[in-house]
Amino acid sequence: MPEEQLPQPLTESELSARFHRLAEAGMAPVPISGAQVRGQGVRRRRNRRAALSTAALAAAALTVVTTGVLGSPAEPTAPPATSASRTPRPAPSPAPVQRVTVDLNSEVLDVRGKGYGIAVPLPICPIGETRVTVTAKYPTLTMPGPAGSGMASPLKRWAVTFTDRDHHERLLFWALDRSDTFVSVDRNTSGAIVLPYETGKEVYDAVGPGTQVDIKGWQAANAQPGSVCPDRRPVSGPR
Repeated sequence: MPEEQLPQPLTESELSARFHRLAEAGMAPVPISGAQVRGQGVRRRRNRRAALSTAALAAAALTVVTTGVLGSPAEPTAPPATSASRTPRPAPSPAPVQRVTVDLNSEVLDVRGKGYGIAVPLPICPIGETRVTVTAKYPTLTMPGPAGSGMASPLKRWAVTFTDRDHHERLLFWALDRSDTFVSVDRNTSGAIVLPYETGKEVYDAVGPGTQVDIKGWQAANAQPGSVCPDRRPVSGPR
């Protein structure tokens, strides 16, 4: 079969002539020109695009209302990520141990099974107690000097105190400075337990008010007065 030919499009002048003929025959109400026809086509296309835009905006608004996210309604929305605080939280301080043991004979202080070497008071300046409770602790502590001198003794570092049977707050143990050793400490003027610099802060951090300290080993029954053993004197003055 011969291929059917498609009708050729009318030119503007031909289209206008046909409309005029139809108007004369009473079949068309008002003759229009080719320019008017094109204008109507442009307006129809604009109307269709406006309708599509309105529908798209309505769908987007519905998505925002229901999901809170602007996007395609068909796209799954991920839940908002929880923002983490950038401020680091301070680590909680460890709870103080409940019990510490001091062996004066072997010169060891025990905390949770870990032993620390100590320097103990000489017999003439004993602690005078076998079981005490920690009263307070001070990063630095100024003890009173020899009686009647009006001077303070050297500053004590990482000092821990207890309350004796006479209700006096007294020094229990303290730590050396970095440059000091047990040999350099005049233990004749002590009356408290001394820890080395390397472990003094560690033991200081482990204990707290209420910690019970059991003191084992030999102690003299009679102690020298505070003029000889200033660390046995009650804690007073600046701390």
